[in-house]
Amino acid sequence: MVKTKKMKNIRIRVAAIILNKKNEILLVNHRKNKKSYWLFPGGGVEYGETFVEALKRELKEELSLDKVSVGELIFLNDTIYPDGHRHIINLYFKVKVGSKKGFKTNPDMVLKDARFMTMKDFRKMLFYPDIKNVIIIMWKEGFRKQYGYIRTKWKE
Repeated sequence: MVKTKKMKNIRIRVAAIILNKKNEILLVNHRKNKKSYWLFPGGGVEYGETFVEALKRELKEELSLDKVSVGELIFLNDTIYPDGHRHIINLYFKVKVGSKKGFKTNPDMVLKDARFMTMKDFRKMLFYPDIKNVIIIMWKEGFRKQYGYIRTKWKE
């Protein structure tokens, strides 16, 4: 019997940091592997697509947002699964949308909901990757500057 190596996979994911006038942040709810958790809207970059193109496409697919302006890259981090089978590089961009009330969630096998959250609600929720404390610091500063690479450790 021939042993095959586990498929190693690096995924590049772009995500949008969208704030409304009340300083609430837009998050999406995913349900996968019997877990329900929240994250910034966005998704995987396809081959030949720029980060900006990918983020605009994902926001249209997930939330029916057509009029978006992708701003600065605020920070990035990576997540490596404990068994090494998957590696995700996350890039987070500040995004402005034409209408903050005009999104419509397009549920699928994983995406279940989207809504603006207060900082108080955000502190209580299961959020991936587990960088809530860092995000709260950035949020309090209005995501006004670039923070570079944020180190994270895997948490179940």
